[in-house]
Amino acid sequence: MKFFASEHAEYIELGERMRALAPATRPLRILEAGCGREWFVKMDGVNLEITGIDLDQEALDARLNIRHDLQKGIFGDLRTAELEPAHYDVIYSSFVLEHVPGAEQVVRNFARWVAPGGMIIIRVPDRDSVHGLLTRFSPFWVHVLYYRWVEGQPNAGKPGFAPYRTVYDDVISRDGMRACAAANGLTLVDTWVHGTYARGPAPFRVLIPLFAKLVSAMTFGRYTARSSNMTFILRKP
Repeated sequence: MKFFASEHAEYIELGERMRALAPATRPLRILEAGCGREWFVKMDGVNLEITGIDLDQEALDARLNIRHDLQKGIFGDLRTAELEPAHYDVIYSSFVLEHVPGAEQVVRNFARWVAPGGMIIIRVPDRDSVHGLLTRFSPFWVHVLYYRWVEGQPNAGKPGFAPYRTVYDDVISRDGMRACAAANGLTLVDTWVHGTYARGPAPFRVLIPLFAKLVSAMTFGRYTARSSNMTFILRKP
């Protein structure tokens, strides 16, 4: 299990993993599942064809008409969408599945849509971290206030802006993802854990990690303060 102390370092590694799959004769086909408003993985010099699918039409419009980093936008639900099977070299889903009831159906769809030899990247909060514990059991209005007053995001909670309500289906746990991968002909090749990225004003960047360590100690280490998020990397033979 690989640990990343910074999100920037993880994005570099993700870019290298994707770059290694780029075909010589056509664009690298990427499905961004739950595309949101921005593509963060830098892949300069790679011929990309990114398709975004999302239930947020405003986010799709922003990506297509303002950022111009999608070649195709699809308004649809990841559980029920009908996309071309065995088509995408990479399926990338970043902090989406924790919001989806019935997320296992989404992973089954990913297994159908990814091409043989392709890669599925799923980034989710770690259920077994202090971050995951507090997110699951705190009211949604607390999440909204945190984004607005700590992270300084005045549009937080409005349509098209994080945070979104969380579900945390079992499939996004370590054991759940391993079992789902095996049942759908996928191989879980890597699980990464991410450092706790404290954001906002300086006092919060100090206090939040200290609070996380306190909660971890109170649970006798059952919930970790060392990391807050996970990345699952799956391959299709």
